[in-house]
Amino acid sequence: MSTAMSFSGYGGPEGLTVSRVATPEPGPGQVRIRVRATAVNPIDVRIRAGAMQGVFPVEFPMVPGSDVAGVVDKAAEGAAASDLEAHRNQGKVALIP
Repeated sequence: MSTAMSFSGYGGPEGLTVSRVATPEPGPGQVRIRVRATAVNPIDVRIRAGAMQGVFPVEFPMVPGSDVAGVVDKAAEGAAASDLEAHRNQGKVALIP
């Protein structure tokens, strides 16, 4: 299990709760990142507020966030060579959409 911030309905920051969620497994061509730091992207605020429902519908509970930094801790078959190299060397990565 992993720890994540989540929300179960549209609204303000008071709706965020600390949740225990299943640790995801990477699918074909993907890597899993052990997150060390996150940031609040303005799009996350808009999604949580419900301002993006027509463009970005979500299912609740929702774990927001797309700006992360961490270490690749698992790579699935078909992951790009650069991703696999980062995995072998416990390389640090950042994901910013």
